[in-house]
Amino acid sequence: MTERYVQTLERALDILEVLARSEESLGVTEIGNRIGLHKSTVHRILQTLCYRGYVEKEKDRERYRLGIKIIELGIRFFNDLEIRKVAANFLGPLAKSFDEVVHLVLLDDGEVVYIDKRESSQLVSLHSKVGRRAPMHCTAVGKAILSTLPEEEVRHILKTKGMPGFTHKTITDPDRLIEQLREIRRLGYALEAEENEVGILCLGTPIFDYSGRAIGAISVSGPINRMKEKGTERIGEEIKHAGLEMSAKLGYGYFRHNNEG
Repeated sequence: MTERYVQTLERALDILEVLARSEESLGVTEIGNRIGLHKSTVHRILQTLCYRGYVEKEKDRERYRLGIKIIELGIRFFNDLEIRKVAANFLGPLAKSFDEVVHLVLLDDGEVVYIDKRESSQLVSLHSKVGRRAPMHCTAVGKAILSTLPEEEVRHILKTKGMPGFTHKTITDPDRLIEQLREIRRLGYALEAEENEVGILCLGTPIFDYSGRAIGAISVSGPINRMKEKGTERIGEEIKHAGLEMSAKLGYGYFRHNNEG
């Protein structure tokens, strides 16, 4: 069967690729000549791309270049690839050290997305799976990331996403959670006991990129009694150390050195 393509989308991508290959901004006629489109069609598509931030129009000139949105997507793609590559050297050893489930998540639009997972050799029933999204207010990885954000941003996320209760231990009051985030920030890791799943305890720590922003987190999860027997403080300190090492490999140490010096 012949593939069907969306013509307008193809033309928009052609325009983006032409702008990406050019070392200078281009006019509507130049763009049209390079991809064989009438300038009225090019102009119409450019208006949409400019509105969405993928293309920028120069002031006082009908010339266009790639917009900041393209850069944001590129950085996000790079971070996604790089963080998986870096994390691969830490997730396995952590899972082996504690013989519990280890997760890697990324922050996305006020939620966490599970992008990697290492299983335990023991029987553990968890809702988590790669690709699944989860709220931030009731997960150790989410709270670890929230602890790095300004209070105003935290409150915005909580208001936008809500704070639904998943168990009787879920924190659903913003002020109470923000108070807990202060302690998490001091410790460097978050503990979540049966706030998301009954019977499960999880500890998480943030991962920072080169800009000093928390882009994700790692965690260790398991049955609450077993996790307590292994020592939550010991687990928390070890994942915090792993998180800082991962962050350093993503350039976080460089950022701190150049902003504290």
